[in-house]
Amino acid sequence: MDELELRKLVAEILEVAPEELREENELDSFEMYDSAGRLSLMVCLSDFTGQPMNLAELQKIRTYGDVVRLARSSSANERSL
Repeated sequence: MDELELRKLVAEILEVAPEELREENELDSFEMYDSAGRLSLMVCLSDFTGQPMNLAELQKIRTYGDVVRLARSSSANERSL
């Protein structure tokens, strides 16, 4: 899965067009980023990185940019193992 696919999945979770997602977007500003949206994002990131994600990691995510950075760093760490 590449970053374009990640963007599409996150947009689907938030029920917005992928073009609307900017790295500076606060996830809490999206109506669909409720408890179900947070769980969906956790599953999405776990699938994207191939690694389980815990609640502490999820709580650190504030913006769409945080999602991208976490996905990149987790994917890079997995490749280097």
